[in-house]
Amino acid sequence: MPKTKIFKLDYKKIDANKIKQAAEILVSGGLLALPTDTVYGLAVNSRNKEAVERLYEIKRRPLSKPFVIQISSIDKLDEFNVEINDDARALISKFWPGALTIILKTKNEERLAFRIPQDEITLEILKKCNSPLYVPSANFSGEPAPRGAQDVIVSFDGIIEGIIEVKSKASGVESSIIDLTQEPYLVLREGAIGTRQLNKEFLAEGKFLKLKNVLVVCTGNSCRSVMAKGLLGKALEHRNDVTVDSAGTAAINGFAPTKETIEVMQRQLIDVSGERSKHITLAMIKKADLILVMQTRHRDYILDVLPEISDKVFLLREYKDSSGRTNFEVADPIGQSLEVYERVAEEIKKEVFRIRDFI
Repeated sequence: MPKTKIFKLDYKKIDANKIKQAAEILVSGGLLALPTDTVYGLAVNSRNKEAVERLYEIKRRPLSKPFVIQISSIDKLDEFNVEINDDARALISKFWPGALTIILKTKNEERLAFRIPQDEITLEILKKCNSPLYVPSANFSGEPAPRGAQDVIVSFDGIIEGIIEVKSKASGVESSIIDLTQEPYLVLREGAIGTRQLNKEFLAEGKFLKLKNVLVVCTGNSCRSVMAKGLLGKALEHRNDVTVDSAGTAAINGFAPTKETIEVMQRQLIDVSGERSKHITLAMIKKADLILVMQTRHRDYILDVLPEISDKVFLLREYKDSSGRTNFEVADPIGQSLEVYERVAEEIKKEVFRIRDFI
């Protein structure tokens, strides 16, 4: 377990020697928590494979989820051989340094995400390192992103090599993420900069579309919500502006779907064998634009966590329903026969095709 060095700094008089020492931690493959203009970040040298692997492990982050690359100046983009069109140049000119992450395509068709942070300390460290950094938020995956150093110290003291302790200027609002590799451009995350503001800047309504995040929820995230995610994902496969995820109010993380769920979905030509159960988190709830649940108790659970989002939580059978029916619940097939699973799958499929055009 490493001994964590705390660097106490002040924006009014930045200590160049401490900046140098902090940068040396990153150059040598260590991890450093530092302030940014959005939230506190956990930085690592992006060109050190072992350090990057350790960052994934410490963050408890899936390897399939890439990190944003932070650079110190626009000319650093040249090192990545990325394609920059006029719209990208306009966004960079308007919002960098700042709370905007831009996804660009390389000449080799690779998609990379970049940002220049608006924080004097982090920019100085980037310059001293002379290397791009991966800087995700300084929290464990699924937990709230910290604005201040004290929360970071509580979580990571004795785990990482260094922490910059400073009275942070962080807004607490994560950066907006825009994918410029497709048209219309997709706003993957609305943070400090909104979709409406972007369209207004370019005087072109519809140039930027906000990614819609749909979350499907049941109890254990091993049957109904897995089926609904697979069926809804297939029904919306022609849409690049919608993503579907699933979770459970009493799920234990990491379990595969039931064998019956896998089998009935195979009959629908949908492979869900790679799905793993996830317990619903506050971050998931906040991220979602629409939450579809299987039973009233699932909605009650979510609204107990975050009452103010009642306008985006619906029972699957209730959403946009005009039939006059009163029973909106989808029963749990867990522990029952394959025939019961098939009936539930067909019931969910019917609802999915009813509501897909409303999403």
